[in-house]
Amino acid sequence: MSKTFTTPTPCNAGGINASSDAGLSRRTLLAALAAAPVAAAEMQPAVAAEAGPADAVQAAQTALKNASGTKLVILGTTGGPAPMLPGRTRHMTSHVMLSNGAAYVLDCGLGVTNQYARTGIPFSALKSIFLTHHHPDHNVEYGPLLIVGWVQGMPLTVRVFGPPPLKQMTEDFLRAYKQTVEFWSEDFHLAPLTSLEVQEISSVGPVMQDDNVKVSATIVNHPPVTPALGYRFDFRDRSIAFSGDTTAVEAMAQIAKGADVLVHEALYLPALDAYLRDRIAKGFPVKYDAFMAHMKADHAPVEDVGRIAQEAGVKTLVLSHLTPGLDSIKEEDWRDGAAKNFKGEIIVARDLMVI
Repeated sequence: MSKTFTTPTPCNAGGINASSDAGLSRRTLLAALAAAPVAAAEMQPAVAAEAGPADAVQAAQTALKNASGTKLVILGTTGGPAPMLPGRTRHMTSHVMLSNGAAYVLDCGLGVTNQYARTGIPFSALKSIFLTHHHPDHNVEYGPLLIVGWVQGMPLTVRVFGPPPLKQMTEDFLRAYKQTVEFWSEDFHLAPLTSLEVQEISSVGPVMQDDNVKVSATIVNHPPVTPALGYRFDFRDRSIAFSGDTTAVEAMAQIAKGADVLVHEALYLPALDAYLRDRIAKGFPVKYDAFMAHMKADHAPVEDVGRIAQEAGVKTLVLSHLTPGLDSIKEEDWRDGAAKNFKGEIIVARDLMVI
């Protein structure tokens, strides 16, 4: 099983030079700006990226360029609402799976659109989007991904899956951006993005199947969010399960049974304790006992994650949605916690890692 670690490089969107092209009409300039990233995405770095570890971007693109078999790219690896502050390298939770030239996105935390673009996977490859639950660090960039993806070549046939009220959310978002879509549709001569096929999931069982993958869902434990979902993707060459946000539950051990890869959220309590006490001392307006009780009731300590992976009999456990998502926590601390109960391969996820 191949693994690659990766991240981003700034690029000029199509080489447009504002000073030398000042005489262009608004429509011509807009059309050029829109078309350039699409062409770039078909081959390599895609749209312009924020500054970041360039080696991670290059490594991801290299790993995916001539990839054989199904690849999983971890786009974002931190849990909770923490913004991408200076000195942090982790974006909110999101993933993309690439199989036989088709892309499947799971969760849409802040940064998903840029991170997807950095992989070099064209937006025209996007077939389906899946959401595990409706917390902002998993869905806040769902709407923007649709709008930017559409103007970058995302097919209007893209399908979306997730818990209720996903249909209403999608309709409301597209209604709110109706005029924006109409402007870009006119400027870029695109068929407008007016509706999408959305399937809401509220129960355990099959979700969808196409030429590349069969997807199933389970219900996990993330109160008060109901339903919160875990997923399993069975591709022709490998199977990948995702916990979403949950405590360590038997349902995940069952749906991940015998999977090649389990991507599971992980909570490192000693670091969270120290981080929270420091924040409270600096004026963070939260009660320690109430906050810790919430985290323990909603999330899975890394030792328990190892137990679930061992029970499921998976080959590889990927620790992600890391809480707290601090770079100061050593990878071996995460890995050692899971290894207390899991004897297989353990990977501590990093943004733009290819697995």
